[in-house]
Amino acid sequence: MTEQNEHIDRLITRYISGEASPEERRELELWLNESEANQKYFGDIQFVNQSAVNANVLFDVDVDKAWSHVNAQMKNRTLKTEVKHSSIIPLWIKVAASIAILVGASFALLHQFNFFVTNTEQTFSIASSNTQETKYFADSSQVVLNSHSKVTYAKDYGKKERRVNLEGEAFFDVKHLDNSPFIVEAEGTLIKDIGTSFNIKAQSQDSLVEVYVKSGEVLFFTSDSKGISLYQGEIGIYNKTTGLFAKTVCLDPNITSYVNRVFVFQNTRLAEIAQQLSKAYNVSIVFKNPELKDCTISVAFTNEEIDVILDIISETLLLKIEKQDQLYIITGEACFKE
Repeated sequence: MTEQNEHIDRLITRYISGEASPEERRELELWLNESEANQKYFGDIQFVNQSAVNANVLFDVDVDKAWSHVNAQMKNRTLKTEVKHSSIIPLWIKVAASIAILVGASFALLHQFNFFVTNTEQTFSIASSNTQETKYFADSSQVVLNSHSKVTYAKDYGKKERRVNLEGEAFFDVKHLDNSPFIVEAEGTLIKDIGTSFNIKAQSQDSLVEVYVKSGEVLFFTSDSKGISLYQGEIGIYNKTTGLFAKTVCLDPNITSYVNRVFVFQNTRLAEIAQQLSKAYNVSIVFKNPELKDCTISVAFTNEEIDVILDIISETLLLKIEKQDQLYIITGEACFKE
């Protein structure tokens, strides 16, 4: 096995176990994008691993004999790829294969982490918990999930079309391919890219689905309605109760601030600033004196920590900030109004 192949196998192992760093995930995703053969090789390993995990038991087995068995089955299932790897298979793959084929057993790698990918024979899922998560698909398209959001897509993503399902809020930066449309399903609506980047907010508890187009164009529709076309700078709104579409021009410069944490506040009320910062940093910001909500400030921030942002605002407006874990309390008798 070459050094490069060993390195890829290590990346795959760390990726599946949830231990890969963002840089390692990006490196693996770029490698997947290089060829369909690479994607098939990765899929083979995912298939073997998941077959083992699904059984939920562990037995002692003849590892080498089992690997020979599963390798033959993989060839019969046309899962053989053109990737040139040595017959020396990483031990962890042999163990998973032997368990899956001989006794239907499993090994479970249990980790606590915010970003995870789960695989059945049909779908992959990407989910975020308390923080935003970034994922690159095999075609180099990017999705940034806001907190408590989820994207699911089929195992054959990219072969005929690129279709994903969104629960929550996410920003998509799509690599346009004429012969492979990118479609997002979200709360009964469909968003089809025409070479673009866009944000979708589709919470199950909300009556509205909102789509903001940062660049390019999208089609926003349902299976029963042709919907509307949206262009750069426009917001599309779908009312789940009435089934009607509407669109408007986006006037909020911070609509996707959770993606890059760039904020522009122009004579903005503290109440609105607190709401946007709470969303982007997953913290709670409250006012001890309700009158402080109406104070205004003009300021801009680029990828600053939440503590720095609140310190600057409090010093500018002569206020104080009390911190209790993820709770920030703004106090003061009065503030300077611009």
